[in-house]
Amino acid sequence: MQTFNIILPTSWSELTDEQLLMVYGLFARDLSAAEVKSLCLMRWNHLKVLATLPRHRFLIKRGKEQVVLKARQIQQATSVLDFLDSFAPMPIRIARIGKHRALPADFEKVPFEQYLYVDNLFQGYLNTQQDELLLQMAQILYGSDHVKPTKAHLVGIFYWMASLKQYFASLFTNFYKPAPAKGEANLLGSSQPDIYSQLRDSTNAMIRALTGGDITKEERILKMDTWRALTELDAKAKEAEELRKAYKKP
Repeated sequence: MQTFNIILPTSWSELTDEQLLMVYGLFARDLSAAEVKSLCLMRWNHLKVLATLPRHRFLIKRGKEQVVLKARQIQQATSVLDFLDSFAPMPIRIARIGKHRALPADFEKVPFEQYLYVDNLFQGYLNTQQDELLLQMAQILYGSDHVKPTKAHLVGIFYWMASLKQYFASLFTNFYKPAPAKGEANLLGSSQPDIYSQLRDSTNAMIRALTGGDITKEERILKMDTWRALTELDAKAKEAEELRKAYKKP
């Protein structure tokens, strides 16, 4: 029986920018996970469906070769792409949009001020699903008010930020603790009523924690490296938790 040699990436980190853009474009079309994976399988291996045959079979062509594949065989092949069902464990992003280059995927060496701004926009998007907020994020992440992201790019920005927050939550476990859900959930499954007031209060609280209430230190804190700022916040959160536990003891 004639077969094709199929080559597929096995993780988010193996995807090229071109492949990322294609995946995000498919996500933007609201296709099912199975449809997305099947289209990736076909395009990345230059396969074309010539005909649908009885008993769940397909006549597939690549170059001058043709082969009949069962639906089950295609499903088995696409299972390699199951990583697409989850956010990337480490943040990844499309390196550039046009001539505009992206910030580092993990925000290392990025000023804390920029992270706060992007994070507020991201939290706002989770609760409103307004694409304008993703566009504002693109302008910061790609360093230009003139960047022109496509719908696929905007989906990619959402996935970048979601994976970044997930990554930070795994690193700074004291600072990033899941809040109890109340009311209607947002896109990531948590609820934050009166989101804009909460974001303002949260940002102010982070800055106060880092400055110790000394307003003269605020500008320096905002220019601090994001990772350094989060490390400090994580340490302060740990200290606060230890004090809380100590006071609860009889």
